[in-house]
Amino acid sequence: MDTIAIIGAGPSGIMAALTTKTKDNRVILIEKNKVIGQKLSITGSGRCNITNLDSKEDFFCQNS
Repeated sequence: MDTIAIIGAGPSGIMAALTTKTKDNRVILIEKNKVIGQKLSITGSGRCNITNLDSKEDFFCQNS
């Protein structure tokens, strides 16, 4: 069994870990923050990287 270490549990690190894991290897995800994926919550100014020029309030009101 091989062991693969991925340094950084941001979006790319999480995706790499998910696609690399098989029954024949194990993946170790190393992150300096307390929670993996923590940087995902701050991307896109709360808009989840959706390209939009409106404020969050205007955007969510238009789509509800």
